[in-house]
Amino acid sequence: MTEIKFCFSQDESAKQFMALPGSEAWGALQPGMGRFDAASPLARVHRYSGSDNPEPAFALTAAAEPAHTLCTVAPQADSTPSQTVYAVHDGSGRFIGRITHGRSPLGIRQAWRIEDAARQCSAVAYKGNIRGWVAYWAGSPFWVIMALVYLLNGDLHPSRSLWSKPHRARWRMRAGSGPRKAALDFQNGRYRADAGVPDVNLIYAQAVLYGA
Repeated sequence: MTEIKFCFSQDESAKQFMALPGSEAWGALQPGMGRFDAASPLARVHRYSGSDNPEPAFALTAAAEPAHTLCTVAPQADSTPSQTVYAVHDGSGRFIGRITHGRSPLGIRQAWRIEDAARQCSAVAYKGNIRGWVAYWAGSPFWVIMALVYLLNGDLHPSRSLWSKPHRARWRMRAGSGPRKAALDFQNGRYRADAGVPDVNLIYAQAVLYGA
């Protein structure tokens, strides 16, 4: 398996590029697991003007010159309040797949599904693993105490990690009748992906949607 390691950054340094017409610089995908290097991103992210954070529409472009569009991502009109479906097209406008954001079968966790255009293979992930959610709810009675400690120390803006819900996600893929394998794994702000299947641009699009 050919593996890609990368992260999605929305730091100001990741937005220092000329956005496409009608778009704004929204961040970049950076190879490796280290700090963002503006000179060598995997892709730049351009959010279309008028789209919002809950349901963004955006384009990914290559960083190498001359820059070209890798894919475009936009929510479909048939999305519902409980489920948003994003259509993904490559740089030539060819439909390559869809990404669906909804809920798990029990409705407890957020669910993300990546599907190729022919729906021959798909990868599904649920936000947060069971261990993370158990720890999250077990620790919830102590949040008030921790918040008071922050306030008594003069910190009116506690770290987001104090309230952060579990974010670990692993997209397990099944192609045909074969066994499931991890197509994409997210942990501690970093991604590990199988570059083979599905289309790597679908992987990049999912990473931006999940990390935005």
